[in-house]
Amino acid sequence: MSSRTRPTRRRVTTGALLATAALLATACSATTRSDPPEVGGTLHYLSSALEILHLDPQRMYLPEDIAFATAFLHRTLTAYSYDADPADVDLVADLATDTGTPNDDATEWSFTLRDGIRFEDGTDITCADVKFGVSRAFDPGFILASGVPRAIRLLDVPTGPDGNPAYAGPYAPDPGDVAAFDRAVTCSADDRTVTFRLARPAADFDHAVSTTVFGPVPTGTPAGDGYDRSPVSSGPYRIADAAIDHLTLVRNDAWDAGSDPLRPAYPDRVEVQLGLDLLALDQRMAADEGADQAAIASAPAPVATEDPTGAVDEERVVSGPGLGVRYLAINTVLVPLADHRRAIAAAIDRDGVREALGGDVAGTPAAGMLPPGLRADDASAAPSGPPGGDPERAHALLADAGEPMPPLRFAYIDSPVNAAAAEVLRESLDAAGIALETVSLAPAEYYPAVQDPASPYALMLSSWAPAWRDAARIADLLTPIGGAANLARYDDPAFTADAEAAAAELDDDARAAAWTELDARAVADAVLVPLRYDRQVRVVGSQVRNAHAWAPYGSIAFGALWIDSDD
Repeated sequence: MSSRTRPTRRRVTTGALLATAALLATACSATTRSDPPEVGGTLHYLSSALEILHLDPQRMYLPEDIAFATAFLHRTLTAYSYDADPADVDLVADLATDTGTPNDDATEWSFTLRDGIRFEDGTDITCADVKFGVSRAFDPGFILASGVPRAIRLLDVPTGPDGNPAYAGPYAPDPGDVAAFDRAVTCSADDRTVTFRLARPAADFDHAVSTTVFGPVPTGTPAGDGYDRSPVSSGPYRIADAAIDHLTLVRNDAWDAGSDPLRPAYPDRVEVQLGLDLLALDQRMAADEGADQAAIASAPAPVATEDPTGAVDEERVVSGPGLGVRYLAINTVLVPLADHRRAIAAAIDRDGVREALGGDVAGTPAAGMLPPGLRADDASAAPSGPPGGDPERAHALLADAGEPMPPLRFAYIDSPVNAAAAEVLRESLDAAGIALETVSLAPAEYYPAVQDPASPYALMLSSWAPAWRDAARIADLLTPIGGAANLARYDDPAFTADAEAAAAELDDDARAAAWTELDARAVADAVLVPLRYDRQVRVVGSQVRNAHAWAPYGSIAFGALWIDSDD
């Protein structure tokens, strides 16, 4: 047993877990003690999810799954450091020797691969493998299931009449415009440098290639779902056993730690259990017995029971930034006058809506659409006026508009939480003399309805999370290039021109400042009303160390975890 002094433990009931976690630091207590990391042991990952939806790098899109897979199985050209503070998270080189070399206008990026990088079968990872991996992302089946990845849309591959790429990937009977893809992704003669040609300037493309869409896949890997169940690893672990309800990872002997400055790979083994009953998971994490002492629970934290006998040491609760920003979009086609939109924004009881959506536990008041770590310094783009609403200012703005407010309908996904938020919204607008009809829609109906160009809904409740950690991704919400993601239908030529200039800015600080200013402009114009930055809360076993929330994917920092066998 360890002889070090153990901290005093405060115990909290699992039923009160979320309320307690709201008061905790981003990375808390014994899970972050500065003990020398220990190599070995088995890490257990327990989840109520029925499955890890995808393990194929080109098919992955759920943030938690990506965070897990990139820690253990899939390396990418660049990646994010495992720092706890969002402001300290850096983009770092992963498979590449550095974070890329752009041309002067950020329409071309080159990445040279490291020496010593291999797949689990010992074969070298080459530029051809990266190119083949990227080509698979154009597969119509992948696109039908999850859409065209944002990063893929940056490549200089034309689109067809249906809005999808004219290239259909290596598995299609008719792959389409192969020449366009071959121009967009090229390899050097020595097969070590990959160059991407883009359709428009993208100074954040070094961040885009941190996504698994750009992960290598052995050239010639056949089509089919088999690769989704058992992909070839480029990371420190490989899949030893996979089934519907479990996954076992063991060390990848072909992985060279000297070629991977990011992943310490402390555990010897990772065991994943899926499809667990939420109540049972809650009780197991509270009990902290046996192998569960080396376990982490998936987010959200289990809160299935109010049983006061189930207690969790406060030091085992990890809370911190989530991934999403909760916001209200105002349809600028249906509400074209800025003073009308500003009146709506002024009237909203933002605190009341946020409380209905979960309060301080679920998130913190949003200082704009850009989450912490992406905006310039401590700049704020939060809506002006009292967070509880300002009906008098709303009345004044309505008078300034000089025209009656158009009919307003508010759409939301049917749930008790959203219904409560809708009622707060209706009441706060009513206090300002603004009538609002609220409409609940089934989950499967909601996004097709609000994303329809002819949508009748003037106000919509939504969430946004950047596809990668750069402020430029907010362009999806505020310019026509965002397509269906631009729920506000915002199409201001001057704003779009400034957004295009910001997208081409290669200086990171200047780019962040430009997007922060654009964020503030959009909020001041009441195109979007930011409500909260999401938080995550989860429980870890008493032997798990260095557990902290990780901003890039709103997850835990899987790759930093280690097991203290002496505790």
